[in-house]
Amino acid sequence: MKRSPLKALLLIFCFLFLPSSLWAVQEGQQLIPFQGTDLNGNPIDLTQSIGAKPVMLVFWASWCPSCRAEVPKINSQVEKYKSQGLEVVGVNVGYNDSVEKARKFAQKNKMAYPSYFDTNGQVTAKYNLIGVPTIVLADKHGVVRFRNFMTPDISQENFARLSAE
Repeated sequence: MKRSPLKALLLIFCFLFLPSSLWAVQEGQQLIPFQGTDLNGNPIDLTQSIGAKPVMLVFWASWCPSCRAEVPKINSQVEKYKSQGLEVVGVNVGYNDSVEKARKFAQKNKMAYPSYFDTNGQVTAKYNLIGVPTIVLADKHGVVRFRNFMTPDISQENFARLSAE
């Protein structure tokens, strides 16, 4: 594949002179859907969920101790709100990780939600992560209402707002 010097210069300019937060999906913006399979080979299709129910994306890595600490908190949210429509999807960032390590991490930590392995980093790049864990929570309409490095403590009242028409 031939690389264009002009494209390379444009990319360098963008990285040096435009703040990376301009590219990141921030609060008030729409989730970016993706499709694939989870660590067990089951399909994941966010195009089916965005606009229909609240969605929480959990970006993580098997080598991340903070990610391990967040799993029980996220599992608690899954247990509390899944029956009310919350969809939680993990995204292993794929950086310095493998599907095997990710699968072992998910099993050992008893992750109660499916997880996608971002082999090429395409999903991770769309969300322009600075670190893991990063939690992105969107309302029923796909509008991001929370983005942070820790799991939100969602009250029943807040969940009702996320689910509202």
